[in-house]
Amino acid sequence: MARKPPSPRASPKTSPTRASATRRSRAAPVAVGLSRDAILDAALAEIDGKGLAAFSLRGLARSLGVNASVIVWHIGNRDAVVAEVISLVLRDVVPPRLPGQRWQAWLRSLFARFRDAVRRHPNTAPLIGADTVSNLRPDLALVEAILSVLVEAGVPDARLCESYNAVQAALVGFVTQELAQMPTEDLPSWQSGIQANLAAADAARYPQIARLLPGLANRAFILRWQNGATAPMDGSFELFVDFIVAGLEASLPGASA
Repeated sequence: MARKPPSPRASPKTSPTRASATRRSRAAPVAVGLSRDAILDAALAEIDGKGLAAFSLRGLARSLGVNASVIVWHIGNRDAVVAEVISLVLRDVVPPRLPGQRWQAWLRSLFARFRDAVRRHPNTAPLIGADTVSNLRPDLALVEAILSVLVEAGVPDARLCESYNAVQAALVGFVTQELAQMPTEDLPSWQSGIQANLAAADAARYPQIARLLPGLANRAFILRWQNGATAPMDGSFELFVDFIVAGLEASLPGASA
């Protein structure tokens, strides 16, 4: 009698429990209670406390008690985190338009708010001034507000790009230079060296520096050993904004020569 061939083995069906486990293994990295906002707040605190040079995703992950992949999943790589931190620092810099407010007053308010925002987190200044990483998340509300004020001021469309660039460069330039990074190694020796070099300047060769040094030392760019976080340059900033507003007014069509 012929033996009956074995029946084909049925393909095992994946149990609901096993399917759920597989889905979980492929899901995004999870950290209980961790949110995008919490990561950015922690990143800003790391930069505030340790400086930009020491900031890394691994260090941030350690401070949060998670794997770096969790941060990457929530936000992205280091550049993405930095861009989001800049957005966080500058999120409230655009001033409201007050009833009857002239464009000059609004522009002055913008400069002041921008400086105040960066001075609260001075270690972010190099990111804002010299790093195009920030373009990953451009502050379109800020761009729109500046363009609107320039149009209101009477800047012709043909010169709007150049005028916007001038305002943006001025907005960033003074503040980032005022808050330029300090050395991270042997700061006291570095500061003493600057003061000694200034004191030894040849009065015959640099007569104006020698004459004016008491009023310039640690108050003028290049001739200082502290940045604006410790030694604010308030008077210089106010005069700088006056120059910017006056220069913009003088550039408008119909302005008196």
